Amino acid sequence: MKVVFFLFCIVGVLMAFEQKTELGLSGIAYSNYSNEIVADGRSKITLDNAYFQTDANVEFLYSHEYKERRYLLLNELYISKDFDAYSVSLGKKVKYWGELEGFNIADVYNQKNYLKDPFDKSAKYGTFGADISRYFDENSLEVGAKFYEEDITLPTNNTPYAPLRLEYDKALHLSDTRYTPTLYLKTNLVSNTLLDSETSLIVLHGYDNKRSFIPISTTTLSQYAYRVNKVLLFSHIIYNDTIFKTELAYTDLLDDIKMSDYTQLSVGVEQSFYEVVGTSDITLFGEYYSYLYSDNEKLKNVDISEIYDNDVFVALRMSLNDVRSSELKVGILQDMQKDEQVIKATLKTRLYESFVLNGEYLQINSSTHNTLLSRFGNASRFTLALHYTF
Repeated sequence: MKVVFFLFCIVGVLMAFEQKTELGLSGIAYSNYSNEIVADGRSKITLDNAYFQTDANVEFLYSHEYKERRYLLLNELYISKDFDAYSVSLGKKVKYWGELEGFNIADVYNQKNYLKDPFDKSAKYGTFGADISRYFDENSLEVGAKFYEEDITLPTNNTPYAPLRLEYDKALHLSDTRYTPTLYLKTNLVSNTLLDSETSLIVLHGYDNKRSFIPISTTTLSQYAYRVNKVLLFSHIIYNDTIFKTELAYTDLLDDIKMSDYTQLSVGVEQSFYEVVGTSDITLFGEYYSYLYSDNEKLKNVDISEIYDNDVFVALRMSLNDVRSSELKVGILQDMQKDEQVIKATLKTRLYESFVLNGEYLQINSSTHNTLLSRFGNASRFTLALHYTF
């Protein structure tokens, strides 16, 4: 991977070259684990010539305390080409599907990077694939494929982010081969008639990004990737200063008869208020997430993402609209059936032109048993980070 990055730097001298690099230093204090100092960074590189464009994204993470939280990763590397009404890309890529603020049930293209932060929905691994899009004014039609299923490293019991009570073996078990492609068809429809709206519909056949856990010994679990037929929908409608959002996913299991087919539903509303305090704007979010199983007698609760079952998420975002681009976010995820709650507050402000100071507080409250959040119990963390961009 270092060789590939070095070659990009050399080629960049000969081609149109753009880059954006962000370096960060964080201090993280945990209530139940040893504190840590973390250095992290990412560099986005674009090489452009007369024939195609190449994009790469290199990331690194280094924790002084937890060896598992140390990696150097070429997370994206793909080539793309735009024609008159077409766009084509090939390689390792991160995609973002979904509408809601708290969690996106439709965001199934990539696997999540739990080593970086299990509570950050943008922390994802790039996926090898290809896609071609056809544009019709504001509407589009996309056909794509994923080519490969990756082993995913999960934090163990020696780190603050371990999601399992047993040991974990990252060797992936699959219902078919790693190279069995996952195919999808995605349509995107935009309407500006009575109300402004945008709707995406995806039909997918192949491996789900959700994975179950299977025992490979009395003390060790491993991930199991299964194949599905999946229908995804995410949409928003804008009315004045209010945005109504929804995400829907139906999953038909193809290989694993022990697991139930399932439906995931989330709905939300986003309301903005302008110049509430001086020049500050406030946006309120309210969202609800639910799982529905076709057969309640079959296996359920197999994936870490299923904490979003009968949960309500409420949040506030305040943008001060000052020269420092200061912003405050506060959110609460509340389980309506279990005694579980996640509270997260973040504050961001710019120091000088290229430095950004971030503060974050995360609190997990769980007094239930045999759930994914109960693994953390009652725990908190506080993060103070300084990032430099050039």
